[in-house]
Amino acid sequence: MISGPNEETAWLTKAVDGSKKPLELYAKMYDDNGEVAMKTYRLIKLLLALFMLAPVFSGCSIVSPTPALPVSELTKQPSQAQPAATPNLPPAVNCTADSDCVLAYRTDHCCACGSIYNREEVENNRRLRYVNEPEGYRYEEWRLPRRICLMMMCAPCPQPPFGLVCDAGACREVQTWQEIWSACGEIEYDQKIWCHVNAAQTAYQAGEEDQAVKICNDLQGNYPGGVDYAEDCILQVARTIMTNDPEASATFCRSHLTVLLSHCLNETAFAIGRTDVESALALCNEITIQTGNDQNQKNYCFHNVAMSVAKMDLEQARQICEMMSQDVEQCKTDAEHPQGIP
Repeated sequence: MISGPNEETAWLTKAVDGSKKPLELYAKMYDDNGEVAMKTYRLIKLLLALFMLAPVFSGCSIVSPTPALPVSELTKQPSQAQPAATPNLPPAVNCTADSDCVLAYRTDHCCACGSIYNREEVENNRRLRYVNEPEGYRYEEWRLPRRICLMMMCAPCPQPPFGLVCDAGACREVQTWQEIWSACGEIEYDQKIWCHVNAAQTAYQAGEEDQAVKICNDLQGNYPGGVDYAEDCILQVARTIMTNDPEASATFCRSHLTVLLSHCLNETAFAIGRTDVESALALCNEITIQTGNDQNQKNYCFHNVAMSVAKMDLEQARQICEMMSQDVEQCKTDAEHPQGIP
């Protein structure tokens, strides 16, 4: 008969953090016969022993938590060989005709900009709306309202492409001058001029100078100041050439510009003023005076070349200022204080 802790309870006492209090509670459970209490006691003792010996039998120690992997590791996918066959295009860009390709944006995203989609996808997805959606346009399905994103400042969206085409079953932006020029007739008038400029620049870069001029001359009308849209388009093409080849730009302008020729020669002279002062001055002297604007451009041209050399040779800069028909002293003052000169 067990009436309290004995040798077995003493062993268990050591196994439970040296505390005897739990065993005293077990001892109180023993009755006179001790049979039920003894079975309960031995079962508890067995369970505790198994718990203590589990790491030994498993060959492991107590496991510490595994540190979290960085996001890049969690999302990293094992490298796989690329399939030989071209995968099926996602529905958003599949097409059979140019009219299938549209620009749309997600109403459930913050700062959403236009992306290329299939027209049917836009019509059937309540989270999509067309870019430059026509006023009062009715979709086949109702649209979710655009998400309101508080405490966010969205960057301006990039300039959308002038048009989209269906190429080999996939929608893409227009790329060749033919594709761009064809798209110009279908866009809003405030973008039409820039569309022609883009098509003309692309044509020139493709080695088709005459075609570039033809695209510009297709523009009709004038700016409020009286400048021809077509002349300004040609000047924009010349500025593209000027970046890499100023002399070629001047040649292009002489061949195709009249009213804005003085602008082109002035800008070309400024582009080469630091590296070739004599050639820059020759371009300035080439400007013929037919209008008051031509006279202004000629004076600007001399002023710009003078500022180009002011930091290196102040006396030469002053001599160039003397070539101006007006504001000569102001030019000399500017040359003496070239802090703002790049």
